[in-house]
Amino acid sequence: MPSILFINRVYPPADGATGRVLEYVAEGFAAKGWKVSVLVTSDSRSGISGNCSEIRNGVLVHRIDVSAFSKGNIVKRAFGYAVMIPKLCFWALKTPKSDVVVTMTDPPMLLIVGVLMRFFKRSHLIHWAHDLYPEVAEALGLLAQGGMTARIFRFISSQSMRCHDLVVVPGRCMKERLIIRGVPSSLLTVIPNTGVERRIIPTPRLPNVFRELNGLSDSFIAAYSGNMGLAHDFDTIIGAALIIQEMGMKDVRFLFIGGGPRANSIREGVAKKGLKNVSMIPSQPEENLSASLGAADIHFVTMRESMSGLVVPSKLYGVMAASRPCIFIGPSNSEAALSILESESGCVIATGDAEMLARKLLEFRDSSSLREQNGTRGSAWLKGENGLDLFLESASRILLKTTGNKQTEVKL
Repeated sequence: MPSILFINRVYPPADGATGRVLEYVAEGFAAKGWKVSVLVTSDSRSGISGNCSEIRNGVLVHRIDVSAFSKGNIVKRAFGYAVMIPKLCFWALKTPKSDVVVTMTDPPMLLIVGVLMRFFKRSHLIHWAHDLYPEVAEALGLLAQGGMTARIFRFISSQSMRCHDLVVVPGRCMKERLIIRGVPSSLLTVIPNTGVERRIIPTPRLPNVFRELNGLSDSFIAAYSGNMGLAHDFDTIIGAALIIQEMGMKDVRFLFIGGGPRANSIREGVAKKGLKNVSMIPSQPEENLSASLGAADIHFVTMRESMSGLVVPSKLYGVMAASRPCIFIGPSNSEAALSILESESGCVIATGDAEMLARKLLEFRDSSSLREQNGTRGSAWLKGENGLDLFLESASRILLKTTGNKQTEVKL
């Protein structure tokens, strides 16, 4: 029985996007007959603390306590990461050898652990990159652009990737970034984070329980659903909301569902501009996603221009699964923009162009057939994407097969 070990910071029931896609892939491997282990940190907010192990749907989950980690501020988070990586490394080396070891990018620079696993245990390595570091930290102003610290981290990251059998990225834009960095193209493969959204079922906008509970009535709803993070642009949406309010379009409402680092600044922007057409609702449990996504007539996905190729928002696939059109606000060369244009499931707006965004919203408001066509095309396109299932095939193809004393590597 082939074995595989995944290493990441979070895993359900702990909250986190990387944990959800990891759960989908890990359980997929288990269903295919692999011996699957996951090494993550414990999360007291989910009722799990200390060092513990459990089996969830065929996956052996080891959780280690990293009490120093906190998202309270940048300094505490950085210190937590600095403690977390050696702890994860120590526990990974203690586990029985796995044929394949998969490291992710939460915490940053976790791929170093994979290199040590190869050296000490001769495991095959896959690095599953969801973000690029230190570039993300540079783009967000957390590290000096091109500074000594960033250059050191970039060198270590690039050299570590060269030690892997495969580097999985969720978008073509990220692959191009790594090629420019000097990572060989032969090591890189694009696997979009599709698959998790299969739990989302298209629902009618009316009647809709989520609309009823939140008093949304029959308004035209333009929604942003998910983490309101530092990598996302919200000023364009707020600008469009102001334009539409000044036009007197009272039937158009903007809805933010979720939370995150930018949530307070969004509230402040709404209050400062006196917007009456914007509402904010807390994050919804997974069982409510179909209803909450289906409550909107159209969805926003956003990304700051500087983040192209550094992160790839996967919330687009949930919008497609809900059969709703999507407006992407961000760089036109990003994976999200390319996917929308290829599937003809919405439109792409440049960051800061609030007037164009307002114009497009009114076009969608005035044409139910346009909304239906875009939503249907996105849903159909998504069904053609094997996404995370491809991960299973990729890992199988680099698996080390042993026959007696002979070892044969199955190359990609």
